[in-house]
Amino acid sequence: MKINLNQDCVKDLISNAELAAAIEIAAELREDKEAFTGWVNCPQNMPAEWLDEMKRVADDIRGECDKLIVIGIGGSYLGTAAVLDALGGSKKGCPELLYAGNNMSGYYLADFKSVIEENEVCLCVVSKSGGTMESRLAFSVLKDWLYEKYGREETARRIVAITDPAKGILREESDKEGYVTFEIPGNIGGRYSAFTPGIMFPLAVAGVDIDAFVQGAKDISLSEEFWNEGLKYAVARHALYESGKIIEVFEYYDPSLRLIGEWCKQLFGESEGKEGKGIFPTSLTFSTDLHSMGQFLQEGNQVFFETIFNVLKRDKDVIVPSSAGSELAGRSLNDINAMAVKGVMAAHAKANIPMIKIDIEDISEYSLGQLLYFLMISAAVTGKLMGIDPFNQPGVEDYKQEIRNLLGQ
Repeated sequence: MKINLNQDCVKDLISNAELAAAIEIAAELREDKEAFTGWVNCPQNMPAEWLDEMKRVADDIRGECDKLIVIGIGGSYLGTAAVLDALGGSKKGCPELLYAGNNMSGYYLADFKSVIEENEVCLCVVSKSGGTMESRLAFSVLKDWLYEKYGREETARRIVAITDPAKGILREESDKEGYVTFEIPGNIGGRYSAFTPGIMFPLAVAGVDIDAFVQGAKDISLSEEFWNEGLKYAVARHALYESGKIIEVFEYYDPSLRLIGEWCKQLFGESEGKEGKGIFPTSLTFSTDLHSMGQFLQEGNQVFFETIFNVLKRDKDVIVPSSAGSELAGRSLNDINAMAVKGVMAAHAKANIPMIKIDIEDISEYSLGQLLYFLMISAAVTGKLMGIDPFNQPGVEDYKQEIRNLLGQ
């Protein structure tokens, strides 16, 4: 993975003093002395038996079902969905993953009744406390439907709970009912949980190579080049923010990265949006969204900068047939897409839009592990440079309390 600060208007904003501050912040994060920083050293310290146990239980679950419903919201499901979608879905012979508990729509959840009636189904509920409303509602409904089909004892065998090691509603229920459980470490928050069972266990059920996923993160975390060069992205983000660029547009030319964009929105939005500060994250799929947002990007209000995820190698391609015309015939579609990346960046450079390009070697478990770890470090460091705590989310409780007040009425 390579970070390209593509324009002088980006590079010139990076001072040696701020880069030194970022390196110092990263060193402090690696010491894991602050609350909710357990994720920083998680890839390199992950016990082999932890991975082995996840794979063993995943094998058992694959033998029981053809659909695994993952119940969770925010960091408790977005990482799973983003990685699996990028990889093209479950591997052949592995259960399809479906997602519930990420909204409160009865219209959405009602369709899961027929899924349970027509398929062999298991549940994976991911919640540190078990009290998050969306997940709690979905789990109670889906569990009841499994009771109707399998009975209580068999349903308990089909549930894997990933939760706090010692406390909370879900931990109490799991101990009482005998669910298989995995722990979310107490010093890791949801949006930084990519390398915990909450994300990796359902990926393992879907046939994803979680060893390679962790290895990608481990290798980048142990790379001194990363800690010295990769941090330039975090510094550039902060410098652009200070210069008035308050929106970051994550862009990708491969639709399989769409949910990586959604994951980024939670990671950066929840980490930085507090105390009247923060960069607003959004995402666009190119070339599709160029036909809706291209005009704004080129000539609109420039309160934004662009971060482009660029995939260098893909294992599938299509050759354009002669019917497309002599200009295009015989060309690789991936090569044309690469020209689109260069062409759009050239046009935006003429408009003086700040751009950062992140080259990803390929879409594999290893490369995705590198990417997610890199982005988590970047969010934490930029937040620290802004002078805020990137690991809390006090504003989230405000809307939750208002909903509880209304329900109480």
